[in-house]
Amino acid sequence: MPLDERYALDEFLITTMARQFSGEVMVSSVTAFGALSALLAKARYAPDLAVLATPESGMEVTPMPTLSLGQFLTDAQRGIPLTMEEIFDAIFTDRFRIWINPAQIDRHGNTNISVIGDWHQPKVAMVGSRGIPEDTSHLSQIFYYVLTHSRRTVVEQVDFRSGAGTGPDRDATLGEHGAPSVLVTDLGVFDFTGPDGTMAVRSLHPGVTLEEVQEKSGFEIHAPSSIPVTEPPTEEDVQIIRDADPLEVRKLELLSGPEAAERFVSIYERERQALHAAWPRLGKLG
Repeated sequence: MPLDERYALDEFLITTMARQFSGEVMVSSVTAFGALSALLAKARYAPDLAVLATPESGMEVTPMPTLSLGQFLTDAQRGIPLTMEEIFDAIFTDRFRIWINPAQIDRHGNTNISVIGDWHQPKVAMVGSRGIPEDTSHLSQIFYYVLTHSRRTVVEQVDFRSGAGTGPDRDATLGEHGAPSVLVTDLGVFDFTGPDGTMAVRSLHPGVTLEEVQEKSGFEIHAPSSIPVTEPPTEEDVQIIRDADPLEVRKLELLSGPEAAERFVSIYERERQALHAAWPRLGKLG
């Protein structure tokens, strides 16, 4: 999508993600985009959210996007403590929301974060399915985001199904809870209201065309005759994001190769300096 001088792509996408939240639910994320979208949502769009930074720091702390050292700064805020049992209770009772960034997602919203290629001889081995099977069988809202919409990520069929989508398998065994709700990419916002529960366009980002979406997808995506344009962030949205992530950890998710390595080193050094500055005030954690 064409860039606008008022906001960056990451700020546009984080705001779009934040606007999907609603209700009195617990929100968690392991990514900077997910953490910032939860923070922004609570500040602007869904004030009843209970934001979980980490199990150690608990709820109702600022979910500061950080690298490993900076986690100290979040945990030291000492929010409302939670156990892993309480977190899983929230999942099983549909009081939990999370943004998931899959390596692949297909026309029915099946997702893959496990392997690329054949399971027995994968080209790439990833983190494994983790909590996605529980999320996609218990939650009434499942949120996904993909930062590079391409035929490598939006595919005809996932190489391995980490999370269940729509279709006959869900209808026969899982029921409605856990079906994918929303996919946000760098091209648009999508849901799964197309024929037989397939992916459909909800809105396209400014300057993006349906032809571009189809060209960069591994299958035909259903679209209405009139496609809305995704609403851009406000000045307040952008400021909240920038204030919450002054080191710009969020931008690492959009980078790769030498550029990502250079940015990582820069953030790491600035975090280290912040940690040293905070240590006398916070005291040693024991």
